[in-house]
Amino acid sequence: MDKSANLAIDRPNLAGKMQVRQPSRLVSSLLVNLFLFSLLLFAIYPLVWQTFTSLRTNPELFADPWGLPTKPTLDNYVKVWLTSPLPTYFFNSLVVSLASVVLILAFSSMAAYGFAKLSFLGNATLLLFLLSLYFVPPHIALIPLFVLLKALKMIDTHWALIFPYTAFAIPFSTILIRSFIASIPKELIDAALIDGCSKTRVFFALILPLIKPILAVNFIFQFVNCWNEYLFALVFLHSRQAKTLPVGLLDLVAEFHTDWVAMAAGLTMATVPVVIIYVIFHEQIITGMTAGAIKG
Repeated sequence: MDKSANLAIDRPNLAGKMQVRQPSRLVSSLLVNLFLFSLLLFAIYPLVWQTFTSLRTNPELFADPWGLPTKPTLDNYVKVWLTSPLPTYFFNSLVVSLASVVLILAFSSMAAYGFAKLSFLGNATLLLFLLSLYFVPPHIALIPLFVLLKALKMIDTHWALIFPYTAFAIPFSTILIRSFIASIPKELIDAALIDGCSKTRVFFALILPLIKPILAVNFIFQFVNCWNEYLFALVFLHSRQAKTLPVGLLDLVAEFHTDWVAMAAGLTMATVPVVIIYVIFHEQIITGMTAGAIKG
């Protein structure tokens, strides 16, 4: 009787505590969502303003820089695409970025597999050495790289960007992919080896299909880095035939006059490949991020 009476007394208290907790959780969730929405607006506003600016004329822009286009026009896109070397810059950036990312993923995935699943002398030491390379700023090697590339006669060629982009991205990519491969059960690899697969075939037939999510995340991350890189492209490329988009867009900036709406149109077109790649890989990217969060 005493126990049942105590339980009867405690139930209202528990119900009251639950009612107190639910509003507090609701308020905290609302504040978090409000904060995330504010960050989204802060990040997306420059892109929206840039797109609206590309649909205006220069007089309209100077009259009201923050206003909406009264008569939207696509003339800026046509003018930039047909009267400037923008298509050449666009193609150069695409070639350099895709070639760099393919090499980065190829070397990083194989190195990550070796560090995660193969036992060899100096595994941990080499991994620490690779991790230390990640903390070396790429631009600190700008002058030595210029001297080396000039000696190899690669200045003003796309290889002058592809090789440095690949070299400086491999440490981060390898460590990222290795953490994902390390979570794959060892029993799967042992079963494949028992069935007669070589270690090379295990990598291509078993490991690669399993790490597609993290490869997609790495792909878009490295592609954006290569696509937007400016300093190496400015120093190593000189001719219009070799320039990439970040450097080539400066041609729209003249000494006494800048066509701002044309610049906005060029920048808007420069964001299109990144958006397309995200649309293509978004499912893999979300899978990779959530898998990494769960395994972490």
